[in-house]
Amino acid sequence: MKPHVTIRDVAAATGFSVNTVSRALNDKPDVSAETKRVILETARKLGYRPNRLARGLRSNKTQTIGVIVADIANPFFGAVVKEIGETARQEGWSIILASTDEDRVREREAIHVMLAERVDGLLITPCQKDRGNIEKLDSSGLPYVLLGRWFDDFPTDYVAPDEFQGGFAATEHLIELGHDRIAMIDAPLYISSARHRLAGYRQALLNHGIEPDESLITTRSLTVADGYRTAKSVLAIRPRPTAIFAYSDFVAFGVMKAVREAGLRIPEDIAVVGFDDVEFSSCLEVPLTTIRSPTKRLGKEATRVLLEKINGDGNARQELKLTVKLIVRESTVKGVIATEDSEKGAGAGCRKRRN
Repeated sequence: MKPHVTIRDVAAATGFSVNTVSRALNDKPDVSAETKRVILETARKLGYRPNRLARGLRSNKTQTIGVIVADIANPFFGAVVKEIGETARQEGWSIILASTDEDRVREREAIHVMLAERVDGLLITPCQKDRGNIEKLDSSGLPYVLLGRWFDDFPTDYVAPDEFQGGFAATEHLIELGHDRIAMIDAPLYISSARHRLAGYRQALLNHGIEPDESLITTRSLTVADGYRTAKSVLAIRPRPTAIFAYSDFVAFGVMKAVREAGLRIPEDIAVVGFDDVEFSSCLEVPLTTIRSPTKRLGKEATRVLLEKINGDGNARQELKLTVKLIVRESTVKGVIATEDSEKGAGAGCRKRRN
């Protein structure tokens, strides 16, 4: 296999003209099936890859989509990107990936790179510290879909988990276990998912006649380190909360570390609930109760909506909020083994471990 195999190389190896090879590789109808078979097999053996730049100049499409996420180190985004890549590949598309680390300058730079690479469309998880970058992207004319977040006051296509539903289910689960001092370790409220998860938390408390205690709500945690630092201060509150609902599993990992270091037991002293159900959440020493985000469906639906926009099939704006599921594990209920069907509480789809 030599680098930069060209159509001329394939033509020389098969004995056909460059024009015939080109037409076979582009699946034109006026090439016999046997000729096409020989050319495609030879191209495969030589390692021929189509020149996307040249093809793009002819068709005005590069068959690539850009993907910009907030933090590729977070397993949630990794799982979503994996599904986007697989869905795109099945449709004959490639992806270009960038991560912003929740930084609006990096976000702006990433968008500029995607435009320079001439991607045909963009999936983006916006930083949301302001909407300036998204407004400029919108004015560029490039098809795009927001991934996992949206703006309440700036209409766009988006695909995201139902954050309110998840926040409500997590909090109601803790209330039904007897907790009434439930801390919420949330992300900054300029992020739509943080606002709506908090709204679900508040509504669940109110529905059960519990007035939300503002001293138990913090809004500054996005990483494991954030969760650890914030949990240390939350655990110092007196009377101490008996349960913590974390913005994400990533944040919950830090919370659980702080709880252990304080000499407290999970769930006997402090129950902990996360959000996302990343792969590691079931593998912890104390498996984490969490809200499962539908990462596969999120990746598939976002890619579908974007490709429809690129191909001119998606004229109506699509605002999709995907159903989430409560997965009960031992961080809230001792001796419970979660199953794929555990949608709510310890009794639905869960069974107690026998000692």
